[in-house]
Amino acid sequence: MIQNTRLQEFFDASDLQPGEDWDAEIRSKAATSALLAIRTDLYPSREWCQREMLIAKQTGMPIVIMDALGHAEERGSFLMDHVPRVPIRLQGDTWAKGDIYHALDLLVDECLKRALWIHQERLSRGRSELQIAWWAPHAPEPVTLVQWLQRATEEGSLTTETRIVRILHPDPPLGRDEKLVLDQVLSLTGISAELDIMTPRLLAARGG
Repeated sequence: MIQNTRLQEFFDASDLQPGEDWDAEIRSKAATSALLAIRTDLYPSREWCQREMLIAKQTGMPIVIMDALGHAEERGSFLMDHVPRVPIRLQGDTWAKGDIYHALDLLVDECLKRALWIHQERLSRGRSELQIAWWAPHAPEPVTLVQWLQRATEEGSLTTETRIVRILHPDPPLGRDEKLVLDQVLSLTGISAELDIMTPRLLAARGG
């Protein structure tokens, strides 16, 4: 069905050739491509499925999950939450085409949102009054926050002297309990800064 669109696809089972460095190729594609994940019963427990999802999140790639559970998941994966999800249903012996197109449409939307987000970040350069430490392409979560904290600490932009860490991410905003967990993650680093997480709408409401 993807071949009937203007999208290009990479599927390791058919696109990897004998003799290729499959590890490097999959890592490269995960870090530079939108990810459409078909979440079957065993998908969350597979090492490379987890790794592709993690790489895609850490590099800010668009992600959409198609929920294709057959019976049940023995265990989910915290690496696979916090992304758009679409149910995909069986019609006879095949998947419903409408559900697949819905997932592809949503993935294109996520790609456009990412492009717009990158453009907005570029336009904001030089506006020091915004004091945004991280333009997060997705709503922050422990997986991505830990990575950003490590990078910011290594670069020296985050120190024990930092008082406010302002993170801007696309709408919708995080819930109170979600933010509380992220506050706890930050506190474990030994940095006593306030975590100020907001979306463009919240920033605009402050006059930003």
